[in-house]
Amino acid sequence: MKTTLLLCLSLYIMPGLAQEVIRVGVELQPYRPYSNVQDGEYQGYARDLLDAFAAEHGYHFVYTPLPVRRLLGDFLEGRVDLKFPDHPQWNADQKAGHTIRYSQPAAPYIDGVLLKPGYLGLGKARIRRLGTQNGFTPWPYLSDIRSGRIRLIQANQIDSLLRMAISDRVDAVYLNPHVVTHQLRTMRLPVDALIFDPELDHVRDHYYLSSISHPQVIAAFDRFLRERAERVATIRRRHGL
Repeated sequence: MKTTLLLCLSLYIMPGLAQEVIRVGVELQPYRPYSNVQDGEYQGYARDLLDAFAAEHGYHFVYTPLPVRRLLGDFLEGRVDLKFPDHPQWNADQKAGHTIRYSQPAAPYIDGVLLKPGYLGLGKARIRRLGTQNGFTPWPYLSDIRSGRIRLIQANQIDSLLRMAISDRVDAVYLNPHVVTHQLRTMRLPVDALIFDPELDHVRDHYYLSSISHPQVIAAFDRFLRERAERVATIRRRHGL
């Protein structure tokens, strides 16, 4: 009788022990409230969203924070199974030849120009030096950058970019307004030290979860986004999104 009971218990426990580890490649750089890495721990909206999905579907996610450029390489070479954030337009030339499955939209975002309040409404003509984060592409301004009309200045840290804009070392920054507001608070600076100019060209889009090797996980994530829309909305509100 005891042997039978132990056998039944082992059969019940074994699937959990044999659970497949799924490596999620994420960005190492701080990008709060979307994501952050503190003491090696992945945090933020993306972590809460993906954890909620993994818990419901029984996946064992292991988060691997990597620099932006290395993250793409590790993803394409199969060293991570999922990538977040991702977008079909990002690094399309490097992704050529790979069959990548993208999820439904997982997080809304705006990327645009932020500048000092005194420069609001003065238009694009005054912007000669545009700051952005390494690995980011200011899509609406690429033609101006390629023609040399706008000089692109990149930095690894968002706080460095914000200080450059506040001290007029760049004329504006091209970033996410939610991220800038969060970073200004962290720096204990007024949240209106730099403000988003909606009259200048900007992008409204979404971040996606992607995979090459686990399309079934992407399909399950899509169902989660659809069937747990209220829960997803709660997570977004909690992070100010």
